[in-house]
Amino acid sequence: MMYPMKLAPVYKDYLWGGHELERLYGKAGEGACTAESWELCSLPEGKSVIRNGQYKGQFLGEILKLNPCFVSPKFGSGDRFPILIKFIDAKQKLSVQVHPSDDTARHELGEEGKAEMWYVISAKPHSFLYYGLNRELSKERLEEKIRDGSVCDVLNRVEVHAGDVFFIHPGTIHAIGAGMVIAEIQQSSNTTFRVYDYLRKDKDGNYRELHIDRAIEVIDRTPIVPSQVFDNNEVRLKEGRLRRLFECSYFSVLRIENWGGKIKFWCDRSSFHSLLVVKGSGYLEYGGRRYDFEAGDSIYIPAGMGEYYIHGRHEILMSKL
Repeated sequence: MMYPMKLAPVYKDYLWGGHELERLYGKAGEGACTAESWELCSLPEGKSVIRNGQYKGQFLGEILKLNPCFVSPKFGSGDRFPILIKFIDAKQKLSVQVHPSDDTARHELGEEGKAEMWYVISAKPHSFLYYGLNRELSKERLEEKIRDGSVCDVLNRVEVHAGDVFFIHPGTIHAIGAGMVIAEIQQSSNTTFRVYDYLRKDKDGNYRELHIDRAIEVIDRTPIVPSQVFDNNEVRLKEGRLRRLFECSYFSVLRIENWGGKIKFWCDRSSFHSLLVVKGSGYLEYGGRRYDFEAGDSIYIPAGMGEYYIHGRHEILMSKL
């Protein structure tokens, strides 16, 4: 049976997190903070549970194994679900890190690589992120900068604002700075090589593990000029506007702004739709039934579900393959 499936979040209490997700969305785990809220996930570290309808209480991943057509025609019952979507609350800055490509991750770890897109929901004044090298470095010089703690000096520092969009290619050294809330759409992988962590200690008084040797092998040492990745493909409607934020071989992301009307969508067999409600509230209409939602909700639309309508005043990120 196909219907819009509301998903329960999976919380992560990493040491750099805060309480903004609780303030904005009522998302609070059992830990000291809520650093991340995984909104669409099917990994050993986190699995989405369906909150409504026929499949209520079941793992989304198990339902998709039984019904692979709910993902896409190319998805097999034994395949890993292709994307992971989360909210991130960076009260403190995250570690400087890098993610490997598919080829490297599969060869060395038997895992998938990790490409990711960031949509900035809110940012305090002068918040920034680190994005790629600002100069070309030899492998030896890069290792020296990492080990002596001065690696941030050779990274691009980019001030961010609400609504900004960035795509992090595998191999790009990066770090999210303090004071921002981000929606992240990424490959379904948690593969991260931590480069530098500001000499922080975890709750047990231990320094967090670094992966310098592996990181140096995958960091793109070519300097880059950081830029946003707006697609600029925008459709204006009487009820609001639709803007494609980004598209790559792994996923595409559309921002839906509804100003109080009713917008029609069609989910064909080529891909599911993931709806992440960033702001506002409303309801989804499908098959004569109403599905209410509010800011922070995550809704999975099975591939092939067909026509549905979104009502209300809200901002939604729609992700699909």
